[in-house]
Amino acid sequence: MGVQVPHTAPRRGNMKVTVESNKGLSSELKVVVDKKEIEQKIESRLHELKDTINLKGFRPGKAPMELLKKQFGSAVYGEVLDKTLQQSAFDALKEKKITPANQPKIDVKKSGEGQDLEFTISVEQVPEIEKIDFNKIELNKYEVKSDKKEIDERLKNIAEGNKKYVEKKDKAEKDDLVVFDFVATVEGKDFEGNKGEKLQIVLGKDLFVPGFDEQLIGTKAGDEKIAKVNLPDNYPKKELAGKEAEFKCKIKEVKKGEDQKIDDAFAKNMGAKDLKDLEGMIAKQISREFENVSDQLLKKEILDELDKKYNFELPKSLLEDEVKNVEHALVHEKMDELRAKGEKFNHEHDHDRIKLEEKDKKNALEIAKRRVKLALLLNKTGEENQIKVTQEELKFELEKQLRNYPGQEKNIRDFYQKNPNELVKLRGPVFEDKVIDLIKSKAKIITKTLSKDELIKLFNKEEESQNNQKEQKKSEKGPSDTKTKTKKTVTSKTSSKK
Repeated sequence: MGVQVPHTAPRRGNMKVTVESNKGLSSELKVVVDKKEIEQKIESRLHELKDTINLKGFRPGKAPMELLKKQFGSAVYGEVLDKTLQQSAFDALKEKKITPANQPKIDVKKSGEGQDLEFTISVEQVPEIEKIDFNKIELNKYEVKSDKKEIDERLKNIAEGNKKYVEKKDKAEKDDLVVFDFVATVEGKDFEGNKGEKLQIVLGKDLFVPGFDEQLIGTKAGDEKIAKVNLPDNYPKKELAGKEAEFKCKIKEVKKGEDQKIDDAFAKNMGAKDLKDLEGMIAKQISREFENVSDQLLKKEILDELDKKYNFELPKSLLEDEVKNVEHALVHEKMDELRAKGEKFNHEHDHDRIKLEEKDKKNALEIAKRRVKLALLLNKTGEENQIKVTQEELKFELEKQLRNYPGQEKNIRDFYQKNPNELVKLRGPVFEDKVIDLIKSKAKIITKTLSKDELIKLFNKEEESQNNQKEQKKSEKGPSDTKTKTKKTVTSKTSSKK
């Protein structure tokens, strides 16, 4: 665009806006607000306040305006100045059809009672972005079709999970169900949760404590058995993790499983009309299980298509912020690698020992460019199509996030209740998903049917392709380099995470 000769816009009321410079996406505007407008605003504000002002010799609301100006004009001026700056800056940007990409910088050049207000606005604007032509976007959607082998395997597992057990007098064998009471001790001492009654386990599945099942093989109802096992390393009580525990068990029952016949009667017990209907239900379930993988592939294809087809100048401020985000993630990856090798750090943000190479920074720049470009594209598309994120959708997203932190739901929910502004940060991913859904609904979709194995192979191929690109960059940089995360959320200014 280049530097332009300053030009003056027509007056808007008592405000005059002049474009001082305009280079690329950066502009500087000069704004002059006539002193008469400020004086009118001061007088209007004093009128609002006069009923609450007490002046000696005057009833509330009856003091002359000139006297009020003399005594309180200076105090009111500061309040009026702040509001005038904000409103005038907004009006000036609107007049020049500038949509800020970041927070505009306001620099007051002249102010004071009885003077015009003069200030400059330094702003970087959102670039002009070509409207997405949905008709030119062609996408592949993959559906999983289950084969007979997969369905039969699922049926077998369902039957196994619903196996009936009948009492047996003989000794317990592998695959038998054993019912028992127990009291456990560590180093001869009781601990929290060390007792249990009528616990049921199927021998051989090792779902209780590793190594426990095999010690009950050969027992029968009425027997007492002491089983010694090491508590797992991830045991909730850290002081007990890995230690040997002694379980004194009282065997209550031993039961043998009966093979479940897979027929129409079995299917009806599972809520289906018949076996064929149950097989159809299982096929649909398998397909749904892989919808997430299919959606990930489709979303990546959409973002790749947008990245390839659209090019425009990126706001430097947004790009610089995102580069910092990527570099910060890369530093933490390097820290994690060093920790795995036994290195110690003073705290989580102890970055002093991590130095990024020039090629690391170049890689971070390329990732940041893609993210900012896609964020701006998705934002514009969402705004053009009036996509909004409701409070209900934010709450639903919060509940979805909570499922990733079992046991911490209450603490996280309390945090968001005390900090409602933090909930707004979840808007970005929700907004992005809604825009992606819009593109899906309008683009040309070609549905392809694959087997489960074919879809997984395709997904792994995409992952491998990305990893190969990272490894290539890594090998170019040397063994000290690490891979860079590519799924960190873009800054809130752009409301996108890719």
